[in-house]
Amino acid sequence: MKTNPAKPVGTPRRSTPAAGWQRLRNGILTSLTAVVALMLVFASSSCEGPEASTPIPAEAFNSRPSGSLAAGDVIRVSFPGAPELNTVQKIMANGKVSLPTIGDVTAQGKSVSSLQSQLTGLYQSHLQNPTVLVGVDQMAACVYVSGEVMKPGKVPLDRPMTAFEAIMEAGGFSKFANPKQVVVVRNNNGKSERYALNMSDTLSGVSSSSFYLRPYDTVYVKQSRW
Repeated sequence: MKTNPAKPVGTPRRSTPAAGWQRLRNGILTSLTAVVALMLVFASSSCEGPEASTPIPAEAFNSRPSGSLAAGDVIRVSFPGAPELNTVQKIMANGKVSLPTIGDVTAQGKSVSSLQSQLTGLYQSHLQNPTVLVGVDQMAACVYVSGEVMKPGKVPLDRPMTAFEAIMEAGGFSKFANPKQVVVVRNNNGKSERYALNMSDTLSGVSSSSFYLRPYDTVYVKQSRW
């Protein structure tokens, strides 16, 4: 009696052309998926996320702070009725200036107009024409603008000034600037606070909000990554 020879156990089956194409297709899809995932990771890491910052106080917007004189400011005091008394004074550390005839007068903490009114009153009994004019020659207070601006450096705070105005005083944004990423760093009672601002809305005229600066604030404009 004839017996059929036993088939070898574990002999691999020959791959058909369809099976080979399927494996090739799966490999291509896997590679494409990996490339797309890598691109998404790169994009998410390259995009700038929101700046961790201190909540912006409401009073910082749409509120023009009243300017006041401070120690170190240089003021010019003029006497239309007695020009020989005209003087330029630097406000001393104690907040005072020394003026002809009347001596020391406190100037620190006062606005230019209030000091002018006070001096006119003080000179009533000394001059036939007691009118006094006060002007500011140099402000001691300043802010610093750095990062992607045309002229980084110190900007005198000679008037109520917004962060946007300070950037314009520094020559405006450079071509590498990201107006959406502007940070104001402020020392508040020894604690450093950071405020993240989006200036693109201001540039486009969408927003009319204005963030007002304080003496010695630093305005930093970030670089665009795109």
